[in-house]
Amino acid sequence: MHNPLVITGIYAAVIIAAVSVLVFLLLVLLIFLNTTYRSPFKKRIRECTRKKDESQMCMFSEGVAWSQKFKDVTEQLHIVSEGLNLYGEYINFGFDKCAVILQGRGESLIYSYYFADVYAKNKQNILVYDVRSHGLSDGKYQTGGIKESDDLILWIKLINEKYNISDFTIHGICIGGATAVYAYSKLKNEGNGLLKRIVIDGLYKSYYELFKAHPKAYKVPILPVVYAATYAVFFLIFILAKVRPFKETPLKYMKDIDIPILFIWSAMDKFSAKPDSEELFKACASEHKEICFFPKGRHSHVRASQKTEYDDLIANFLKKHM
Repeated sequence: MHNPLVITGIYAAVIIAAVSVLVFLLLVLLIFLNTTYRSPFKKRIRECTRKKDESQMCMFSEGVAWSQKFKDVTEQLHIVSEGLNLYGEYINFGFDKCAVILQGRGESLIYSYYFADVYAKNKQNILVYDVRSHGLSDGKYQTGGIKESDDLILWIKLINEKYNISDFTIHGICIGGATAVYAYSKLKNEGNGLLKRIVIDGLYKSYYELFKAHPKAYKVPILPVVYAATYAVFFLIFILAKVRPFKETPLKYMKDIDIPILFIWSAMDKFSAKPDSEELFKACASEHKEICFFPKGRHSHVRASQKTEYDDLIANFLKKHM
């Protein structure tokens, strides 16, 4: 073992291994911070999170403009869930039904207003809220709809008790769709029939499949390393947020969905692939399920590409199941 080349080789191997482990841990931390964690020191705001995305900014701005027309009938609401202060807005048109619109990851309640018009035109009041760790609401971790579904149930019960509303529709985009599925299963198990119908835009088969699709869509190199890092991120979610993202999946709960449900996807969606979407639809137990693959639109931006067709689809679904 006195051979200088052997000793140098051992040192080099140790250094390379140490650097590889460090890089891997940094990758895990980077993914976790950008997908799951919000620092408690970060300022709570409701601004659009993707200001360089022209489509996202346009949707956000349209939502703002729509909501401003009804400021005189908009009420500020607040609940506490697991010690977290959560904030919402309720547009009370005086109808006897309510549509709850749940935005996807990253955005505040203002983004949800972009989808509200068709529900207002079909005589539903509008509830939007900042989900935990978004907008003005408290929270450090987002959990892919798992714990968010408990918050949603509290919001539904608040509107039921405060305004005597007993007919709810949920419109969920991406993670908002998963939240709706989990919430309905929990409400059903407790014998609560307040949630009457669900509209889902861009639902994924599992949170892990959604994670995996992102590096693939963006052509990130060394995919096996990224996938391994995703496993580590999910372990962190399990440890810190105390949820099981591998075990709890929308696909698992499709067997519980027995109310009218409309699945919306784009054929161009890179994150909720068509085969997975068709698998979700097939697994859904509802006798009143509908599916539509629009020809245009990226993930969560289907309406932006064909607004009239999107709203007409929802309006027809509501008329059949009101």
